[in-house]
Amino acid sequence: MNVLDQARDTEFIGREFLTWLWFRSETEGGLFNISDGLTGELWIDGTLTLTSDSDDRRETVVCTGENPRLREARFALSEHKKVTKAKFRLVIGDDTWIFTLDSMWMNFKSLKGPKLLRDQGEDPDGMFYEKMGVIEQPVVAVDAVYLQFLQIRTSAEWEESELPAIARWIHGDPSE
Repeated sequence: MNVLDQARDTEFIGREFLTWLWFRSETEGGLFNISDGLTGELWIDGTLTLTSDSDDRRETVVCTGENPRLREARFALSEHKKVTKAKFRLVIGDDTWIFTLDSMWMNFKSLKGPKLLRDQGEDPDGMFYEKMGVIEQPVVAVDAVYLQFLQIRTSAEWEESELPAIARWIHGDPSE
């Protein structure tokens, strides 16, 4: 089995993760524990791509907009489409990053982070390392949230409470 086939076979976990992130960002106020004592805010930033696959055709819905509830995207979820790409806003302290995650490779696309101020006399190597630190922060944060997801996903809690809560949220049940 080649790498592409393996990615396709396991893409469901990325789709579930993106859906869970969206669900948790709305129901938990966007707050996620990044590490001991460090909390970050992670939100959908207005663009979601949802796809349904069947044997004979593939349908894709792209939802964009300022509406944080994205009703059309939630309707697409109710029609068994899966989140395949989502644009996120991550806030940790005073720093903000905007990036897109895709479900197949779970990689960052179009990562935009806080601006770095450069002094004329600053060491160029120092600026490079500072930029790498700025890039590393959202990767570490998403890894921490992904670990939380996997712990829930591989526990009995997933079937008993998390999946039913996601279903209620998708259908707009007020007891969400």
